[in-house]
Amino acid sequence: MAGPDVYDQRDEDGVVVVLDHDPQGVESRRQAREGAAVCPARVITIINDES
Repeated sequence: MAGPDVYDQRDEDGVVVVLDHDPQGVESRRQAREGAAVCPARVITIINDES
């Protein structure tokens, strides 16, 4: 799972859950971008990414 500090995945059905809707810090923001980039359903959107 990309971005373990930002995202988690439910065991029962594989649905991804956002843990941090407003990640702070360089590493958390990097994880958020990475998770969005590798999302197979392309349903994660990063808004106002101020890297």
